[in-house]
Formats: sequence, structure tokens, C-alpha cells
Amino acid sequence: MARRQWTSYPLVTVLLTTVALIDPVGARAAPAPEPAAPSAAGWTSGGPAADRGAWVTLLTGDRVYVDGDNLSVTAAPGRERIGFVQRSVNGHQQVIPNDALRLVSSGTLDSRLFDVTGLVQAGYDDAHSTDLPTIVGYTDQAAGTARLRAAGDARITRALPSVRGAAVRVGKDRAGAFWTSMTTGTGAGAGRRIAGGVARIWLDGTRTISLDQSVPQIGAPQAWAAGYDGTGVTVAVLDTGVDATHPDLAGRIAEARNFTDAPDTTDTVGHGTHVASTVAGTGAGSGGKYKGVAPGAALLIGKVCPTRNCPDSAILAGMEWAAPRARVVNLSLGGTDTPEVDPLEEAVNRLTAQTGALFVIAAGNNGQDGGVGSPSTADAALSVGAVDKQEKLASFSNRGPRWDGAINRRSPRRAWASWRRSPRTATTRSTCPAIPSSMGPRWRRRTWPGRPPCSPGSTPAGPGPSSRPR
Repeated sequence: MARRQWTSYPLVTVLLTTVALIDPVGARAAPAPEPAAPSAAGWTSGGPAADRGAWVTLLTGDRVYVDGDNLSVTAAPGRERIGFVQRSVNGHQQVIPNDALRLVSSGTLDSRLFDVTGLVQAGYDDAHSTDLPTIVGYTDQAAGTARLRAAGDARITRALPSVRGAAVRVGKDRAGAFWTSMTTGTGAGAGRRIAGGVARIWLDGTRTISLDQSVPQIGAPQAWAAGYDGTGVTVAVLDTGVDATHPDLAGRIAEARNFTDAPDTTDTVGHGTHVASTVAGTGAGSGGKYKGVAPGAALLIGKVCPTRNCPDSAILAGMEWAAPRARVVNLSLGGTDTPEVDPLEEAVNRLTAQTGALFVIAAGNNGQDGGVGSPSTADAALSVGAVDKQEKLASFSNRGPRWDGAINRRSPRRAWASWRRSPRTATTRSTCPAIPSSMGPRWRRRTWPGRPPCSPGSTPAGPGPSSRPR
């Protein structure tokens, strides 16, 4: 599938004619060099005026000093004549070398690899990470793997069949060599192409969970009375893990698997336990007051978030595990959507086609028009928004359309359920609990192009999404 190409934004191209190379180890401790005269608004070349921000190493080996919207660029050795494009998208600053611009525009390179604001926010700046985490997709696995092994300091950490690729960590001190190995072409222009065997390179970014407050509101008891309680349905919850001692979940968890660097599947955040209880909690801890919407369903628990931040590669591994095993896969997490197809969107579409699993995913809680979060923006996803107690669109719920104008198809009733982090019951409110509630016992048969025949009982907010063929 392909998203639309870059839209028009003010662009600034900077050709660095005089660049002071900064030692990557001593850059923050040594006095900053005097900046060269700004080449364009917000830019300097050669180094920052003061040490107030953060250094970021790009996939190309070039380094950018980020101080809010003020940026300084230091080209990698041998790249001093490469120009750079600066653009601002949704308050984030992107710095794209000219020789990467065509690959970014085509979606071959993930634009997040050059979103210096986002890289700092994710903790991928040079002060916090010596590696750049990526996901590399293959056109040919053998050729792509061989190229990775020859690409300098690059470590394959996890195979990811759902995107026909692997999670790869690139040592920043060898990023320039990686870039040269993974692309072909000569010159300082925009003529570089992706190397043979490689299809795409994405950032192994992070998604976040969302949680606020909630109050009981859902029509599940009538469905239970009619005999619909989720019995016979397996639901996978990919989240922060689970508190297996929670009384509401006794006997409900069929299997739990950890896909993070954490030692086990224990939920240290509380979000995953809340979502699992909303899906299939028995209400035993509250005398039945906070029973889940499908208390007869079986749960698969995949821990993909060690904290509130969730690595893309861990989410992908959890999706690959869950899709063949569960009829429904819950993802109460997400991140900012971009014009290109990101790895989670690609995996949702591919795994849906392969297994028929229904991916039910949070639209997000930023209250934005056109702000529906990824991966709920995948063609095959059921994107879940929320309404308030008066059945009106909740102010915090993200709304469509998607980047390419496709309509967010469904906007089901907001969900409400309890969340236990201690013997005291807490409550939460967001689109995240709306998702497990939409997977409850009230199932109606609806058919959408490219969708499994069964989907939760919610009213479509508009026609199906536009086709985005690969």
C-alpha cells in the first residue's frame, strides 16, 4: 500500500560549506564552537551557540543539535557538501539530507528517522542512546540479511516476519557506513537508491499507552441475559502485562508472553491489567460490580510495553504471536500517524489477511480532528473512538480523517470499567477502555471490504477507508 506523497510545506535547503566536526564523545563537555552565520532562519552550521539542547545522530551519520526549534547541523565526514532540508510538521522539526530526500518522499525511508524533535522525545538522542533502533524490511530475506551483516556496526535483534524484515540496532558511530551500505548511488544529490534485497527502513519508534478516568457505562448486562458473554472467544491484550493475582482475572488467562526487556509479564504500570479486566474480568474483586464486558472470554496476555512507552519491534512481535491464536487483538496504544505506511500499519494489514484476526486499536486521546493515531489508521484496523456519558463525542477522542482523507470508519460507545492497582479500586477514562468494551459480547455481523465478517457491535461513522494499494 502507498500513502500520498509529501504535502507542501515551507522548505529550507542548507548547503554546508564550512562545517566544524564535533567529537561525539566530547561534544557536550567541551565549549561549544562559535556558530557560522545562519544559512537560513533557525539554522547554523558547525555547532550550537550554547549547550542547552541535545545532539541527535541521523541514519546518515550526520548530527543535528536540537535546541527547541533552533537547529545546528554537523555533516558526517565526507558529507560536507550535502544539503539539508528542514521542515516543521505538527510542531516537530525534521532535518532530511538531500541524498535521503527522495527515499523519504517515496516512503522507502521512514520520515521519523529524521524527526529530530521526536528522536529526542523518544530518548534516542546521543546522550541517552549509543544505537539507533531501526526496522529493516526485505525484498529478499537472504540478500537483505547478508547486506545487514556487511553494514558495519548493525545488530539484528529480532526477526519480524509480519513486515518481512527484522529489528536492527545501528551503532551511531558507524551510522555513516550503514547508510552507505544500505543505499547505492553517487554524488551529493538526491539520487541515492535503496540497496538490493532491502525494501524499507523504518525507525523502531515508541508508542504510548493512554489513561485518564472512567465511570461505569455500557449495555453489557442485557447481552449477558441473552446468553452473550464472550464464551468461546479468545481475545489477545497487547499492553503492559498483567497482574495475574487480580481476583477478576482468576481462570481467565490462557497464556501470557513477554516481548520486552523486562524480566517477566508482571504489570508494573497497571494499564494492561485494567484493559484485560475490562475485556474479561469476572468482577470477583468487587462482588460483581466491575465485571468485564465479556467475562466468558479467554485472554492471551502479551507484554509489549515495559513502561508507558512501547517499542514498535516489541509490538510487532506480540502481534505476530497473537494473530494466529486470537479472534480479536486489542491494542490500547498508539502514536502519531505519518503519510507513509509505518511498520505497525503494514503488520495489521498483513496479519489480518493471513489470519482473519480483528485488530481493535485506540484512535487516541488528543482530541484532534485528523489526528487518529497509528496503527489504528491501518486499512484493516477497527479504529475506536469514544463518546461521553451523554452519548456525545468525547472531547478527548481523536477524530478522522486520516492523512489521505480516508474516514475513520467506526466510533463505538465509550467504555467504562474498573482498574485495580491496589486493594482500592481506581477508575480510568480514555479511548483505551473504549476498545476492550467494543470487543464485548454484543456482536453483530457486518461486512466491510477487506474485513473479517465479524466485528464488534458499533455503528460505522462513514464509509470504509480509501484503498491504498502497495
